[in-house]
Amino acid sequence: MKMTHWCLSLLAISGCGDGALQTEFGRLKSVERYRDDLEMIIVEANAIEQELWERAVGSTGRATGQNLAPVYQELKPRLVALIVDLDKIAVPQKLLKTHGELRSALGLRLEASDLVIAGWTTEQQQGYDEAQPLYADAEKKVDEANALLAAVSEVL
Repeated sequence: MKMTHWCLSLLAISGCGDGALQTEFGRLKSVERYRDDLEMIIVEANAIEQELWERAVGSTGRATGQNLAPVYQELKPRLVALIVDLDKIAVPQKLLKTHGELRSALGLRLEASDLVIAGWTTEQQQGYDEAQPLYADAEKKVDEANALLAAVSEVL
């Protein structure tokens, strides 16, 4: 469905001097290649988020350091690999800002996972009151990431 929406939004095509089809984001072939490369990253990012919430939050609807930290620890290598893959994609010039926002959102999610892991360690050693600021910072980072992803999704 997103791919259809993406393609439809790109079909504001006009001719270019050399006969190459253009979109508002650049050459059609370049933009299509970018979107194809980006698709697997979007799918994996969604899968990581889904797995986090299914495994760590589940039916209780309650996220705690105790249930989030081990799942974040396990999923962290996948998130790091995703960021590495994102950094390898050739980005059309007019999508650099959007691409940067996506990169920032993934980075914020990674930072949030580190904060939750550190928070759980702190909670075990020193108590919840000492860990709470780490959890609050993690929540802020997730909120910032979600805001960036909403902006990215409007473009993509």
